[in-house]
Amino acid sequence: MPLESLPHESVLVAVSFVTIASFVVAGLCLCLAIAMDANARGGNGILWGLGTFVFPPLVPVYPFYRIRYPARVGPAGRIERWIGAFGVGGVSAMVAANVLAPPDPFSLIIYGLPLLVVFVPLALVGCYRPGWRAIVS
Repeated sequence: MPLESLPHESVLVAVSFVTIASFVVAGLCLCLAIAMDANARGGNGILWGLGTFVFPPLVPVYPFYRIRYPARVGPAGRIERWIGAFGVGGVSAMVAANVLAPPDPFSLIIYGLPLLVVFVPLALVGCYRPGWRAIVS
């Protein structure tokens, strides 16, 4: 069936589902990235991953708490970098969409996906580029 013959409501539902699913996956990726980083530093990754999933205000606490852990033995691998970038970028896009958009779900959907496309590559460069180690070192 061509796209022109689809009702506008079904397109809106599909875009809404993709937006909501991407933000949920971004939150899970952020929790997984925190768990993987804690494991690489000798911390309890399971506790940090579950703790940030159950109690999301722990997410901004982790960068300050991980100072107590030793430095990473090696840099983050490719998969860990992409998981972390999607987590950080996706959650940042969700926060920015909530700040920038009017308080209705349709505006959040309209702002959310473009911000996701912008913030994930920025998070990949900003968090995992050598020399830009402010977040992951």
